Amino acid sequence: MRIPRGFSEELRNQADIVRIVSDYISLKKKGRDWAACCPFHNEKTPSFYVSQGKQIFKCFGCSKGGGIFDFIMEIEGCSFPEAIRIVAEKTGVTVPVETDNAREYEERASQRAELMRLNQWATEFFEQNLTETAEGRRALDYLAARGVNEETRKAFRLGYAPNSWDAMSGYLRSRGALTTQIEHSGLVTLREGSGFYDRFRHRLMFPICDAQGRIIAFGGRILGDGEPKYLNSPETTLYIKGMHLFGLSHAREAIRQRGYAILVEGYLDFLIPFQAGVRHLAASLGTALTENQARLLGRYARRIVVNFDPDSAGQAATKRSLELLLTEAFKVNVLTLPDNLDPDEYIRTHGPANYLKLLKGSQPFLDYIVDQAISSHDQTRPTGKVETINAILPYLRLVKDRIERAEHFERIADRLKIDSRLIREEFKKAAETRSERVGERAIKATLVVKPAERKLLEILINQAAVRRLMMFQMTEEDYEGLRTAQLFRLIFEFEQQGVEMGYHNLSQALGDDDLARDLLPGLIIGSAAPSPAEYGSPEHAEREAAESLHSLRCMKLAEKQAALQVEINQAQRNNDVARLGELMMLKFELAKRERALAQWTGQ
Repeated sequence: MRIPRGFSEELRNQADIVRIVSDYISLKKKGRDWAACCPFHNEKTPSFYVSQGKQIFKCFGCSKGGGIFDFIMEIEGCSFPEAIRIVAEKTGVTVPVETDNAREYEERASQRAELMRLNQWATEFFEQNLTETAEGRRALDYLAARGVNEETRKAFRLGYAPNSWDAMSGYLRSRGALTTQIEHSGLVTLREGSGFYDRFRHRLMFPICDAQGRIIAFGGRILGDGEPKYLNSPETTLYIKGMHLFGLSHAREAIRQRGYAILVEGYLDFLIPFQAGVRHLAASLGTALTENQARLLGRYARRIVVNFDPDSAGQAATKRSLELLLTEAFKVNVLTLPDNLDPDEYIRTHGPANYLKLLKGSQPFLDYIVDQAISSHDQTRPTGKVETINAILPYLRLVKDRIERAEHFERIADRLKIDSRLIREEFKKAAETRSERVGERAIKATLVVKPAERKLLEILINQAAVRRLMMFQMTEEDYEGLRTAQLFRLIFEFEQQGVEMGYHNLSQALGDDDLARDLLPGLIIGSAAPSPAEYGSPEHAEREAAESLHSLRCMKLAEKQAALQVEINQAQRNNDVARLGELMMLKFELAKRERALAQWTGQ
């Protein structure tokens, strides 16, 4: 079988040794590596190790070791070409074995080498224009304003594309490049009729490298007005979008050493942290993370902290990346920086030490999803809680570990103040039916109106004097999160506006058919209490209202303490000392409030 020249190296770069070896033996994570009992000799204690980052294996018992093809040849007892075929098959890559295909592949390999050479020339051209021309001074000033120093600029070979239609192509010709080579380089854009013009003009240039540090493409940021703001090379024989990560060749060793990678979006979000000493990161080149990029990152770390921009586009990109990374079995946290800053801005403003401190407190992915879902929907309405759960469920399905998933059920239920059994049941239904939505009626059934809640509402609706008094004693916190929160809010709004507290007015404004139909008539008729005669005196009605309010406050405080304890337990499990300190202070404040409520005498 004839294997085209260079194919084995390309395949080695694409294959994942851990995934291939796992087809033959059961590997278990051990530190940064994976371990198992050696398949090549008998042993009871694992001495066989696989390094995902270095893409090699080694047995410290029988001394066998090597790369992915060595493993396949040893375990399959096959030749090198056959090992290539097996690895290609497992990786989903087609081997060009026929003579015509082999010739085609060798031509492609030759084209790749030519493009590498053109990209080197282009990089030199961009560097010269940045530092040796008056036009490039503006790009240098921009870099200085953004905090990029000379060392970083040189290390990443930043440059400038002049505002010209043919300066780049002319330079490439002067170096000996042929017209057909320039046309396929991605450095020019073909005209509709014939000919071409420079693709990058009046832009700050960022060379894009593969994991081995070879320049394969470019990204350019426009200086001044114009669209698009960022422009990347088109796909070429050398560069395929979604296959590479910016800065990875510089950062991969730091990622291995730290055991996790920070995933950011853009060039400067990578360069500024890297320059400041935060070097275990990579950038997704401004596009949605792809499966190939995730697998590439997985060679160096299985833990990821996603730190995209905090704007709406960044949040959407974060969620898409979470789905992909979790599907690929990464352990994922999310870092959202304060004041809506991106990594570049935050480090220039607050320094790398504060950034690293925030990294330690980054949220587990589901906490981030829950926070986003809660803040995006009205938790005082059943429909809001339904939409919140619907936003969370798809991500909850990605948690494979049953114990971890059960913990999430409890924490989500505590935060939404609904029965955790409901979430379990709805999750089970979603898994069985492949649905990602729950029904509103199921949520409403769990939001039971408490006796103290009902009694207080009856008095407020039917006792005007008590209602006016309670307006100054109650705050929104007293009814926030209750099934009837909207009704409490309406009662006080009507009182302020002088609107009659009748069924028609309340039901029209309520906008909740279940409350209006099932609860409101009974409250207005007053089935449980509210005629003045039954209370004996206004003072008695006032005392009943105060006792009901006190009961509600006690219950809500107990719910807050239970939810807080869930977070404390999680912080202890994560050994998050900073977060634990914050939570303990909150617990102390809640305890003070509990003592104050306990001293209430009804006066």
